[in-house]
Amino acid sequence: MKRLFTLLLILSVSLIARENPFEATNTYQEEAARLIEINEPEDDYAVEFQQEQHYVNEMYENMNKPEPKVKPVTEEKVKQMIEEVKKEVKPKTIIKKEIIIKEPKQEVVYVKPRLDITNEKELLPFVKIEYDNDKLDIHTNYKVTKKMTLPGKKKIILDFGAKENFYTIREDLNSTNFPKIAVGNHKNENYFRIVVELANMPEDYEVTYDDKMVSIIKLYE
Repeated sequence: MKRLFTLLLILSVSLIARENPFEATNTYQEEAARLIEINEPEDDYAVEFQQEQHYVNEMYENMNKPEPKVKPVTEEKVKQMIEEVKKEVKPKTIIKKEIIIKEPKQEVVYVKPRLDITNEKELLPFVKIEYDNDKLDIHTNYKVTKKMTLPGKKKIILDFGAKENFYTIREDLNSTNFPKIAVGNHKNENYFRIVVELANMPEDYEVTYDDKMVSIIKLYE
């Protein structure tokens, strides 16, 4: 009887300690939860959070990196760089071309005086002449005392009786047949002389005169 009582007591204590022998323990629940967490996929929020955190960490590392030191450019370095640029740029060769301006040749054209125009000149107060290409008239109040020519010379010489005092006069005439004329003083011999230079020999001219005028005309065949 005593042994039966003892057996019942032990069984009662065992039932109090574990009312449901099939109820899961805390260790079993923790292990089951761990297995479920492993098998479940990560949600999108967790993935996005990890990416943002990685980006933040990378930016933070870049900000904490020390900036590279920049050496200041010295004046000598600038000059050296300029010299290098000058060496690379080849100067252009400038070819100077001489521009020769040729002036047009000026041809001298001799224009004969018009036959219908008579030129007048006063050689002395008492000697005046009128002439064109073919005729020469000498006007004076003195008379011709002598007319002569020289062998081989293209000249006609006329002497006029007078006692005038003057210096020798020489004139170039704008005439093809009477290029020049000269008046010389011979006061001591009481005359003055007029020498007419001709384009041809004297025999190609006709000389006429009176008390007030001498005319010399070029002859044509």
